Amino acid sequence: MPDLYELVLCDISGAHKPVAMFQSKSPFMSLHVGERFDDQGWDRLDGVGKIATPENPIRYIVFATKHLVFDQDGKTIYQLCVNLQPYGGPRSPAWGHGHPEA
Repeated sequence: MPDLYELVLCDISGAHKPVAMFQSKSPFMSLHVGERFDDQGWDRLDGVGKIATPENPIRYIVFATKHLVFDQDGKTIYQLCVNLQPYGGPRSPAWGHGHPEA
């Protein structure tokens, strides 16, 4: 069985629970505390579906990361768990949102 990579995203406001998970046959990009991380349409684990869009994203900052490695059903699971803190600050002019001097 091939290895499986999982990216587990947790919103640390309120109930601090996983809100979305993605699976891949190859590793996910590395993340660092303080980086921006936007939801532009994740399918939520709680069954409410997608609550954000590219036009109206939910913005976060990476608060912490954790790596887990374990065996399950004959394959190795590499999990990257990311705690996300809601972000309400200014949008980046680099992405076309606002004047560069603002």
